[in-house]
Amino acid sequence: MYTAIIIEDEYPARLRLEQMLSQHQTTIKVLGHADIGKTAIEMTNKYRPDVVFLDIHLPDMNGFEILQALDYHPMVIFTTAYAEYAVQAFEVFSVDYLVKPFDDLRFRKAIDKISKFQHLVPVPDYAKMAKLFFEAQRKPKQTTLAVKSGQKILLIDYEDITHLKADDKYVTVSTATNKTYLCEKSLGTLEESLPDHFIRVHRSYIINKTWIAEIHRYFKGRLMLVIDDKERTTVITSESYTHQVKSVLGL
Repeated sequence: MYTAIIIEDEYPARLRLEQMLSQHQTTIKVLGHADIGKTAIEMTNKYRPDVVFLDIHLPDMNGFEILQALDYHPMVIFTTAYAEYAVQAFEVFSVDYLVKPFDDLRFRKAIDKISKFQHLVPVPDYAKMAKLFFEAQRKPKQTTLAVKSGQKILLIDYEDITHLKADDKYVTVSTATNKTYLCEKSLGTLEESLPDHFIRVHRSYIINKTWIAEIHRYFKGRLMLVIDDKERTTVITSESYTHQVKSVLGL
């Protein structure tokens, strides 16, 4: 069994993390939590947990400063709201990088990685991680998707896209005004690059959850999602994605 400490200043996020960890009591024992850096350093050095669940932004310091102040190197699972700042250094020097809000399935994958990471012993370079992280923060955030329109390439704002559907070799991108465009990237590739408010609900569909107007129960526990476009488009979740969709939508 592994021991862990939660370092998180947002109360709802900490409760959510504690609830998720309660489902892994045979694997991880939580020793306590801290909501400011000073307390986090003292507690971590005192109890020396195997794993630290670490938010990057705290009221008095950032997570990298906490790690540099420790007298040993615990395994680290970062938790943050900044998806675009997940840089390569995190893959080398930390167990995982969870982007809020993450669901049970994504959290379980992080827990499963702990035993594998334990056998890897690179010396953590927290200064390098901090440098890369804050440099990435200053990069302009992508807000548009490139699509085809005849012989032209258009840039469609993410906020105007209601859903995307896989069609043969292309992906059809739909907007609230029911205009459609073609994108040459696969749905799987788009799923990795789209902002967090886009969710995969079916092997052939990704939906912008900010455009969901209604949610209805459907057969075999699935959901019918009604999109707030001119046609009131409906999409049925597939069985393999329904649990994840319910978690993301808080159902």
